[in-house]
Amino acid sequence: MALLGKLLGVMVGLVVLGLAFAVLERFWPSVRRKGGIFRRGMQTDLGWFFFQPTFGKLFTSVLVFGSIMSLAFVFTSPFSRDELRSGRDGIVSGLPLGVQFLLFLAMADVIGYWSHRAFHRLGVLWKFHAVHHSSTNLDWLSSARVHPINDVANNVLLAAPLLFLGFAPAAFAAYVPFLTLYAIMLHANVSWTFGPLRKVIASPTYHRWHHSAEAEALNKNFSGLLPCVDIVFGTFYMPKGVQPREFGVVDQAVPDGFFGQMAHPFRRPKENAAGGTVPAATA
Repeated sequence: MALLGKLLGVMVGLVVLGLAFAVLERFWPSVRRKGGIFRRGMQTDLGWFFFQPTFGKLFTSVLVFGSIMSLAFVFTSPFSRDELRSGRDGIVSGLPLGVQFLLFLAMADVIGYWSHRAFHRLGVLWKFHAVHHSSTNLDWLSSARVHPINDVANNVLLAAPLLFLGFAPAAFAAYVPFLTLYAIMLHANVSWTFGPLRKVIASPTYHRWHHSAEAEALNKNFSGLLPCVDIVFGTFYMPKGVQPREFGVVDQAVPDGFFGQMAHPFRRPKENAAGGTVPAATA
């Protein structure tokens, strides 16, 4: 019954988000597409969309919790472990929850920048992250393409240091749904740049350039929220008045289907080459 309820909730979310973004992508499109809302790769994206909040969330939660508690037992004292569970100990634990949340956002974005960059630069990690970049028709639904190993690694790298610093678990609990919804918006096929705030807050155009297959945009825009982080480290790319047109991966053949993409990182290169199609370019 719990699973059925979760699936019903996912279906409601799909309808609500689908209708909202259908309007936004219709009136403010980044790339005008023929065929309406139905496009190549939608079946795969729907598979990921239903997997992530059900089995994916369970898998990620168990592994993230186990990993963080294992680190706590290795690197902290028994007293610190109890404090970690309650969120009462640490450098920032005395700050108001709202301040913690804002500070959490900023620190998480810096950590997320470097972990994201590592997933692009290290071959063994890139095979998992390439699944997320495999869509050649990028829109809001494409945001669901996240391999569970990629998801677990990102969450552990983010949560472990920040919880050990004393951030309340509630700050992390508020951060996850906020960033999930924001990430959906960032992938949307809309031309928003946020104008004068284009270098302050991540926009759909900014993040779609990150997914671009165009040579000048490769390995750019790693931040999930604050483009200034990319500016500081020299990876910001967002030309004025121009929208990205080509998306995908070319350095490896990522299969088109959900199950093929789930297995892709564990296959040998020859099997990858035989089992998938090659989209436009590395992103």
